[in-house]
Amino acid sequence: EQDAEEALVFQDEVEIHRLPALASMWGPVGVQPEIPSPGQNEKKVVYGGVDYATGKITCTITDTKSGIHFLAFLIALVTAYAGRRIRLVCDNGRFHLTKPVMSWLAEHSHLIKIVWLPPYCPSLNLIERLWGHLKRTVLANVLFRNLDDLVAAFRRGVGRVNGHRD
Repeated sequence: EQDAEEALVFQDEVEIHRLPALASMWGPVGVQPEIPSPGQNEKKVVYGGVDYATGKITCTITDTKSGIHFLAFLIALVTAYAGRRIRLVCDNGRFHLTKPVMSWLAEHSHLIKIVWLPPYCPSLNLIERLWGHLKRTVLANVLFRNLDDLVAAFRRGVGRVNGHRD
């Protein structure tokens, strides 16, 4: 609920690649569908959080997974939820536990509290379903001209589902 004192947000990262993810698809009988490949893969990393109550998605896109990029996501999340506390469900990725991140979390404990998931339990993190949906419906079987087109398509996909809890 938008006016609740606290928001429950599920967080995770996903890599999006120019090398097409393959998924089942329809094609003419007797014809094997072909998906072209860029030859050399390129990727971006999406740091995202989905609000359990509203389906609101907050995300940042960077080149790599790192503590500094996770910290930038946390700052974007706190800004997006200004005036509300956040309870963030998060895995134990090593870059989530860097000294700068832990220091920032300690200083901002009045704004955000992390609920750490047990190791190797992606099924407990609801955002994993969102990432899977976006990969199947937006990124699968498509060769994007360049990295900017890939990111733009991903952002459009997020825009279509943003705020739709179901």
